[in-house]
Amino acid sequence: MSDAAKALATTAGDRESGCALATAVSLAPGDTFYSELHGEEQKHTSCTLCGAHAERLLFEVEDTMFGRPGKYRLVECQQCSMRYINPRPTTPALARHYPNDYLCYTNFDHEHWLLRWAFNRMQQDQARRRVRQIERVTGRLPQGTTVLDVGCGRGELLRRLKNDRQTLGTGIDINRDVVDVLRRESGIPVLHGTLCEVGCESASFDLVTLTEYLEHEPHPRPVIEEVRRIIKPGGFVAIEVPDISGPPGRWFGPNWWQIDAPRHLTYFSPKTLTQLLESSGFEVLQVKRYSMLTSMGYSLLQAMGHRYCNSPKLLYLTLSALLGLPFVPFLSFLPDFMMVVARPRQAAHLALPPQHDRA
Repeated sequence: MSDAAKALATTAGDRESGCALATAVSLAPGDTFYSELHGEEQKHTSCTLCGAHAERLLFEVEDTMFGRPGKYRLVECQQCSMRYINPRPTTPALARHYPNDYLCYTNFDHEHWLLRWAFNRMQQDQARRRVRQIERVTGRLPQGTTVLDVGCGRGELLRRLKNDRQTLGTGIDINRDVVDVLRRESGIPVLHGTLCEVGCESASFDLVTLTEYLEHEPHPRPVIEEVRRIIKPGGFVAIEVPDISGPPGRWFGPNWWQIDAPRHLTYFSPKTLTQLLESSGFEVLQVKRYSMLTSMGYSLLQAMGHRYCNSPKLLYLTLSALLGLPFVPFLSFLPDFMMVVARPRQAAHLALPPQHDRA
């Protein structure tokens, strides 16, 4: 730990503001320190896209999912415009921010029947939509297509592909309990850990999917480089992430539902995600932007001061859906998510320009 980091850990100004980084002390990228406010080890980082050290503070954000103490700095790189949390929890410290009741891990079998129905319906619709968006580029996936879903959660996408397309799927997730349940219930092979840890064979998958995953990665570039290594010649990668450059991200700022600090660490736009892929050896074929009904409702609730961590799940989901209903006719103009499909550059058969779509 550097002298600056030691000073930072004990700065009284941090305790008063709730922010981990004091203005009087600067950290070098890679420095770690213990934040008493957050009760965790944190690490200062350079830009997760270009590696630059110049940044500007956009705003401070809270953990609205679980209500843990302290605030996090959301900054923008002054060189490439990438936005990210800095400083952020170290990799070991991140584990406590992903408990078994994290939304994508939650088992709703013991929840109210209406909440169970709504969540299952939402997950099934989401999986169908993802398949449609991927196949707009790849064409219908043939039987036997090898698929790797990174950050598979409870495996909705893998199950859908297995049932509808008879694909040969494999999942990866960091949550041991979720991995065990998915293996037992679906028979789908699931690896425990991160993509860079599990050591997949080179050129072993026709399709790699990262849906609502890359924003969680402390270091997205090594992940994309690993994806490049394990994709077969002519294969594809499909990445779904929140789009901070859309109207909801701009309007709601720190109250945008998809801030979700500190689980979300990097905030992409079509420009920055395309730059990451192209600089890692991919050709971007499509950028599809869209919105979700509940996302607008969630953001409105947060802007009104209502936090997920302080509300009954059924009530919060119901209110978010009701608040989102008036925006349904305008959702195509309010994108806050995007699906990007790309392929390794040398495998390209045609020099197709990226397709950008707001809808």
